[in-house]
Amino acid sequence: MKIKRFVAHDMRTALQMVRAEHGPDAVILSNRRTDDGVEIVAASNYDEALVQRALDAARSEPAAPPAAAPQRAVFPVPEAPPADAFAALRAREAAPATEPVARPARPPAPPRAVDPAPEFAAALAAAHAPAAAAADFPQVPAAAERPARASAEAAAPAPAVAPAPAPVTAASDEQLMEMRNELSQMRQMIEREMARLTDERLRGSPVRAQAMELMDDYGFDAGITRDVALQIPADTEAHRGRGLMLGLISKRLPICPVDPLHEAGVIALVGPTGAGKTTTIAKLAALYASQHQARDVALVTTDTTRIGGREQLYSYGRQLGIAVHEADSEASLLQLLQRLQDYRLVLVDTAGLSQRDRALAGQLNWLRAARQVRTLLVLPANSHHADLDEVVRRFQGARPQGVVLTKLDETGRLGSALSTVVDHELPLTWITDGQQVPGDLHRANAAHLVLRLEDLRRAADRPNTPELDHAVA
Repeated sequence: MKIKRFVAHDMRTALQMVRAEHGPDAVILSNRRTDDGVEIVAASNYDEALVQRALDAARSEPAAPPAAAPQRAVFPVPEAPPADAFAALRAREAAPATEPVARPARPPAPPRAVDPAPEFAAALAAAHAPAAAAADFPQVPAAAERPARASAEAAAPAPAVAPAPAPVTAASDEQLMEMRNELSQMRQMIEREMARLTDERLRGSPVRAQAMELMDDYGFDAGITRDVALQIPADTEAHRGRGLMLGLISKRLPICPVDPLHEAGVIALVGPTGAGKTTTIAKLAALYASQHQARDVALVTTDTTRIGGREQLYSYGRQLGIAVHEADSEASLLQLLQRLQDYRLVLVDTAGLSQRDRALAGQLNWLRAARQVRTLLVLPANSHHADLDEVVRRFQGARPQGVVLTKLDETGRLGSALSTVVDHELPLTWITDGQQVPGDLHRANAAHLVLRLEDLRRAADRPNTPELDHAVA
């Protein structure tokens, strides 16, 4: 039996050294990490019974004085080996003499190779001594614990004894956050670079640059602005640029092809606080009553907790001669809609809730439970594009089938609302531009909307004159 220690910078290289020296039948006695890398102690022709007898014999002998420190893996050979261990080794070597040796002849082993039994017994005894084990030799497992065999595949990357995975610590979390921040910064840098390249392409054409400036003044989002500007031919004449730009914008606006009032049924209006839902409900009811009869229309409000919420709808109902009903829960709403199924048109005015209000989810669940309800989202045109985008995302649970754009008379940058509609592909149904019932309600038309962009911007930029304000008052 031959025992030898191998040191390499990683476990894979050390296993390859073991296999090259001892063959595929080598037995790994121990392994550990050192300053130089990985250390493996391996043996060939391993016999557990022989090791146990040699270990017992070494323990029965008196402790020998410590020998000089060996060089790396060279074991000192004692001058007087135990007789019984040497005889047992000779008997084992004589037993397989008749078996053919399949391995080819190797060159002479280096001086570090040791012929085993006596020195192995001394090494085992020294390994079980605490002081010696800490100084020179790795700890050898007991005979009752069978060592693991080396893998027959030298290229296998997994080590014989895999180290335990490192626990996730706060430091690794910080590294992960740093990586995410770096990826986010790289993405922003790429987006800025792409925008810069696009801007350079647009600056090369005066008509495109003019279109970008106009759309920016109208309040359009940067993405839509670049898309429209790039569709304008670079050699377009300057006086045709604005008309071509407005035509491209109108083609991108989604318009509902059918008036929901013609289909009638149950229509619910949802939207944030102050969007103009109640006033729009009154305008729709008045318009439908003028075309048909007031008894064909019913109004329903779910705003039963907010002060003054239902009173405004009751006031409109009395003026128009239309019945108003209340629903304060999902069950009551379902029962009420069941009782109102004979009406040709039922308009549901939902509670005005902020898009971040937790009660919003309950309101949307009511509408989802009533499957016969068609939902329209009311968006105020005088809000910023980012705020309108958040409103649309928050009210997606209601599955809106269209948009009512309100308060066009209160904004000079209609492009923000139009950008939101284009981004989310929500068809426009009606627009409102005042408080008159039902005079300030209009069917959405793409051409009319883009033509009003310049009028609204100029109206917003027009200076206030105290004399005119006083005359109006």
